[in-house]
Amino acid sequence: TIDSKVLSVYATASHCHFNRDFRFNSQSTSMQFTPLRTIGGRAWPSISLATPKQEKAIVLWANTSLGLLLYWWYANKTQPGRGSILRSNLETLPVLDVTKLTRKQLNRAAKIFDETCALGLLPIHQLDTDAERQAIDERFGREVLNLPASLFAPEGAFELLRRKLAAEPSIRGNK
Repeated sequence: TIDSKVLSVYATASHCHFNRDFRFNSQSTSMQFTPLRTIGGRAWPSISLATPKQEKAIVLWANTSLGLLLYWWYANKTQPGRGSILRSNLETLPVLDVTKLTRKQLNRAAKIFDETCALGLLPIHQLDTDAERQAIDERFGREVLNLPASLFAPEGAFELLRRKLAAEPSIRGNK
């Protein structure tokens, strides 16, 4: 019936939405968080987790350089500057398992998200010059994952990762 179809679609509403057709050379996020639960669509399907804090944590992680690296690695890159992931492949896409975070880590991730969600991030092909994303990388890495500070130092591993991703032709496209 129509009522059951409406209820079925409404049940997919979430705060978390995945960018299936990512334009690396013009877009800045692989996942988005909406303040109200929203029904996703073909290009931005919903991802439902148990709590809004978990959804904030996965969105924050997905937009760090590590999250973007995994998106890029697994995406179909048939067009310059663009990566696509089929809906059927979302279940096997490697992501941080936010259900394994401690309560303290989850609270910290949600707090970082709340403090940084309005930042103006640059498109992914400018990852190496994006000071806002660099700060998110460091805060998430150090405050949530307890990674050593040396990884975020100038000329450290994260700076190298951002430089290499930004220089990747399949990310830069024609820019």
